[in-house]
Order: sequence, then structure tokens, then C-alpha cells
Amino acid sequence: MKIIGVVASARKNKSSKFLTEQCLQAAKGSAEEAGQNLEVELIELAGLNVNGCIACDACKKGVLCSQEDDYQPLIAKLADPEVVGIILATPVYMGSMSSQAKAFIDRTVLFRRNGFMFKNKLGGAIAVGGSRNGGQELTIQAVHAAMMIHDMIIIGDGDHFGGAAWGNHPDGYENDTVGIATAQNLGRRMAEVASTMQIS
Repeated sequence: MKIIGVVASARKNKSSKFLTEQCLQAAKGSAEEAGQNLEVELIELAGLNVNGCIACDACKKGVLCSQEDDYQPLIAKLADPEVVGIILATPVYMGSMSSQAKAFIDRTVLFRRNGFMFKNKLGGAIAVGGSRNGGQELTIQAVHAAMMIHDMIIIGDGDHFGGAAWGNHPDGYENDTVGIATAQNLGRRMAEVASTMQIS
């Protein structure tokens, strides 16, 4: 089984990636403790050219997209039957997800149109705000709403909506222990539910 973390920030190697790494590492560690083999992969959208959906309807004819951009290689990764969960991390822009996150989500319509390929896969979200209370929960809910359209199973961190971090923490985002804990807990919860589903 495999969990993919998608980092939908415009900037490389910043807080959203850091939190996603923390989340995936916690998921892998939790699975190993339970005697489960879990593979994780991080996909960073920064630097990639991922256009928004143009509603051309090409994907109604199969698992494909007419746009020849950097989303093309991601299709096979996301369609892999070994993928049991997807975590989307995004900075908070104007009270919601980044344009990169929205473009990525909109392009996943091809999986919905071809037999609801994400159905019953686990979905989780991480949001990084400019302040401690900078719209993280609203942003996570927006991501969750899209995941629900796919009929995914939404996973929180066991106590909150998901990973919620403070990008401008006075001591640096690497020392935002509260935010890091939520991301790690989300990863552990994803692994726990994934393991339970594999056993059943």
C-alpha cells in the first residue's frame, strides 16, 4: 500500500513540504510499528506547469487528459492501485487553497469520470497559514469538500480537521511544535486506517 503527499505550494522546499514530510514519515513509522509495509511518495508541484482544467471532456473517453503539461506524468502515479491515500498540503491564500492546489484538484476530475477511481481511498489535508489562526481550518475544509466529490474517506489528525501549521512562526516553521504535531498525527491516523482496511 502507498500514500502520496502532494505539496501544492508555489515555493519549493518551504513549510508545506516540510509538514508533508513530517506527515509521511509519521505514517511510514506508524505502519512499520504495526507490521505493515507502507510506501510513501512526495510530489512537489512548485516548478511544475500544471494548468487548470479546460473542460475539454477528453477524459470522458478514458484515463487521459488533452493538456500536454506536467500533470501528465502524475496521472499514472495517482492511478496506481497500490495508492490507498492522498494527502494534499497547501498554503493558505486569501482564506483558501493555493491556485496550484485548485488546478491539481480540478484536473483529478478524470479519475472521477472513469469509474470513481479515488472512491474509498483515504484523503487528508494540511494547511499552512501566515498566522496561527490564518484560515487553516477553512482551507482544509475546502480540500475535504473536493475529496468528498471523489467519494474518498476523509481522515483528520485524530483531534482536528487535519494538519494546521503556522508558516511565520517566530521561531521558524521547523519549530512550530503544535503544527508539526497535527501533521504527524494526520500521518499516523492515515496509516492506522489504511492498515485496518487492508486487514479487513
